Order: sequence, then structure tokens, then C-alpha cells
Amino acid sequence: MNTKLLSHKTLSLNQILSLSIKIFLLLLFLFARTFTGINIFGFRLGEYLIGGSLVLLILHVLLIPLFKRKYILDDKNLNIVISILILSFFAFLVINNNDFLNEFIYKTSSYIWSIGAVSVGYIYLSYFKFRIYRFDIVLTLLSLFVIYLFSTRGISENNQNILLNFTDKFEYPKGSDLLLAFIFVFYIYAVKSDYSKASFINLCFMTSIYVPLFLVKSRSGFISLIIFLLILLPKYVKYFKKFDRYILLTILISLILLLISTSWVVSRDISIDEEIEEELKYAITSRYQTINDNVYEREVLKLKLFYFRDGRIFSADGNLNWRFQIWQDIFRDMGYSRLFIMGYGFDDIIPAMDSDQRYGQDKQNINVHNYFVHIFSRGGAIHLSLILMMYYYIYKKFYINNMTKDYFLITLPLIFNSLFDPSMENAHYPIIFYILLGMALNKSIMTKWEKQ
Repeated sequence: MNTKLLSHKTLSLNQILSLSIKIFLLLLFLFARTFTGINIFGFRLGEYLIGGSLVLLILHVLLIPLFKRKYILDDKNLNIVISILILSFFAFLVINNNDFLNEFIYKTSSYIWSIGAVSVGYIYLSYFKFRIYRFDIVLTLLSLFVIYLFSTRGISENNQNILLNFTDKFEYPKGSDLLLAFIFVFYIYAVKSDYSKASFINLCFMTSIYVPLFLVKSRSGFISLIIFLLILLPKYVKYFKKFDRYILLTILISLILLLISTSWVVSRDISIDEEIEEELKYAITSRYQTINDNVYEREVLKLKLFYFRDGRIFSADGNLNWRFQIWQDIFRDMGYSRLFIMGYGFDDIIPAMDSDQRYGQDKQNINVHNYFVHIFSRGGAIHLSLILMMYYYIYKKFYINNMTKDYFLITLPLIFNSLFDPSMENAHYPIIFYILLGMALNKSIMTKWEKQ
């Protein structure tokens, strides 16, 4: 009798813990940077996330393998690659005579430490008996709609000020945050339901609602969403072979929702995902000599979207051009051997960003807006090669488990978005990205619906 009561209490605690994790994820998706900016005992929540991931990475890559010969994602080759990545980071600090206690070096090297979050999805969620129920999908779909309303309707300035009492910054979810939430929900929904007709119908409805918002907020986010859909939709071909009235009705309702959402989004004053000041779009950089008025270039000179001049690539699109010039400055500066191999290091701003025309008035915009260029600039060819090898071994893990399409469903859209956005340099985006990768390989969570 006592054993049954104890079992019941344990189950209740696990359910409470699972609910807490789900609420935490919802708050991350809804408030994103605002939520991770909450100050707790002198540190922001995002710093705790990266710090916790750092501890897990060192534990599962360096310490546990020494005593138990158990490797991250149960893959020895992957463990070796990440071990070299970690050890080379500390070797670079010694070579550059850096202060190991400088918080900035761990912020600029977060592309290493966020990897530890994969063990959360792969190991710890099972350890905590995390479960996903059918009812959770209903709530997550409702949550996606709430996030959509929050992103389009917004909240009053008074409510923003209330939030600012607890966090260092208020901002609405960016396109990358919306993309992350969308892929997280619909990947789990599709796999858990074995690509059911219900998941297809809800995917159509929610896509129709979100597409206009992506088009306004983030072009890279919109393209990433298209990539996700192109990989996912072939799984639903079976329903088009039997083109019944439900599919036809789904398409008609989706078109209506698309028109309604377009009208709603266009009528709202939605901020575009750009950290570039408006006036700087006409003064792209001071590090090269050219005509910077993109309107003049486009309308008078009739230049194409991409064109070459003086050995450099340019774009008539001001925001894209801003990125191109930063990346090319980095490649030019790192042309000699030491920087090419080891990068600039982690203790200072990248020289290509060290300009008032690039880091903005508040000097907070220090990211180069490209995940792989960021890695190359900080850790050189050594770290970029190791990161690419890491993704290759993670791919092999998915391949062995006959989950190649799952791997591409998660990685291709989310990493493509990070090629034009500083999303992987944020705290929450890479953490959730790696958690989802771990969850995808976690058969105890992803194979079947849990009974309530």
C-alpha cells in the first residue's frame, strides 16, 4: 500500500517537472530575448542557460568518458571532435594570454558551450521522465497562435515598462524566434503522430497564418520556413493521392486564413528584424570606397541584386550589403596564416565590427550576422573545421537510426536562418536547437504518444 502511494507521489512530481519544462519553453518562445534577460542574483537567465550547458558539455565530453567510457550521444568519434574543440579553446586562451575569468570570452565562444544542451534532450528529459501527451499538442498549437497575436498586436508601453522592471531589454519575438517555435512544435507533432492527417491540416492552417508575419519580419526566416516545409511536405503525399473533401476544405480554409492574416499583419506596425540603424543603410561601411546610396544604385545605375566592383561583391539591398561588407572585411583581414588558422580570439570585438557605422549607437551590435563566419572569425579554420565535423558525426548518428530526413528537418532551416542572423549567438536559440536534436534521437520521448 505504501509502495503504491510512493509511486503515485513520484509520478505526480514527474508530471509537475514536465509541466514546468513546458511552461519554461513556452516563455522562451513567447518572450525570447526579454525572458532570457531576466536578472537573477546579478546574472541574466541567458547566461545561466549557457553556463549550465557549458557544465553539461564538460561533464559529458571530458569527465564521464574518463571514468565510464560513455560518450556524448553515445558516439566516440563525436566525443573526440568536441573534446578537441574544447581543449583548443583553452589552448587559444593560453596562447593569447587571456584572462580565464573574463565573462566576455565565454559569451563570444557560446557556439561551443551551447552544444552541451544536446544531452538535455537525449538524456535528462528521459531521466526526469519528461512526457509529451496528445493534449500538449493542442496547447502548443494554441500557444503558437498566442505568440502570433503577441507579435502582431503587441502590448502597451505600460506593460512593457512592467516587464523592464525584471529584465534588461524588451523586444518582441524576432523572425528567428518564430521560426524556432514553429519548427519545434511541428517537428514533434508530425513525428509523434506519424505524419497524421490532423498534423497536416494544422500545419496548413498555422503556416497560412504565419507566412505573412515572416514576410514582414524576416526574409531569411521566411526562406527557412519554406525549406522546412519542402522537406516535411513529401511525408504527406499519401493524403494528396486520395484527394478527399477534407484536403480540399483544408486548402480553401488555408487560403482564407492567409488572406485574413495578410490583411491583419499589413495593418499593424510590426518592427522588422534589423539591428541596423536606418541612417546606416546609406552608409554601409567606412572601410571601402564606393557609392553607398543604395537607392541611387538601384534606381539610377540599375544595378542588380548582386554585382561585383573592385574585387568585392555588393548588393543593391542595403541590409544584405551591410552583411556582405562585414564578411568580406573579415576574410580579407584573416588572409595571413595565424589569424586564418586560429582566428581573432575571444576577448575583444571583431575588428570588422569596430566601427560606429556597424555596432550601432549603443555599441551592442557586435555580431557578424553569420553563424559560420562568426566561428571562423573567433576560432579560425581550426574551430570551423571541428564544428563542421561535429555536424557530420551528428548526421551519421541520425543516418544509423534511419532518421536522415529528421536531421535535415531540424538543421537545414535553423542553420540557414543563422547564416543571415545572429540567432546562434543568442542564448536561447542554440540551446533549444540542440535540445531538439537530442530529443529527436530520444526514442522514449519521440516514438509514441503518452497516455495521460
